[in-house]
Amino acid sequence: MREIKFRAWHKNRKTFLDFYWAVDKLGRTFSILDKYVYDEFTNEVELMQYTGLKDMNGVEIYERDILQDPDDEGFCYEVEYDYGRFSCGDNDLIDCLGCNVVGNRFDNPELLEAD
Repeated sequence: MREIKFRAWHKNRKTFLDFYWAVDKLGRTFSILDKYVYDEFTNEVELMQYTGLKDMNGVEIYERDILQDPDDEGFCYEVEYDYGRFSCGDNDLIDCLGCNVVGNRFDNPELLEAD
C-alpha cells in the first residue's frame, strides 16, 4: 500500500513548511503547519502529494518536483497529478523512474524555462 503524505509550500513566505494531519476525538481533521493549527486550509499554502515513488537515487518524488532524464540533460519535466494519475511531461510517472529529482517548481523555476 502506498504511503499517503504531503508537503506544504507557503506562497507568501516562499518556503516549505512542516506539515502534519491530526484528528481529534470527535473525528475532526486539522492540519498543522509549522506548529500552527488550522481547521481549514488557507490559500497561502499549496499542498503537494507524495507519489509513492522514488527516483533512481532513492529521493521521494512529490507533485511539482522537477525530473530530469540523465540521458537527455537538456529537458526537465514537472510532476503533475491530473485525471487520477501522476504524470511527467507527456508520460505516466512510472515511465520516468529512471529520472532524477533536480528541484521543484518553487525553488527552481528556471529549470522549467528550458522546456
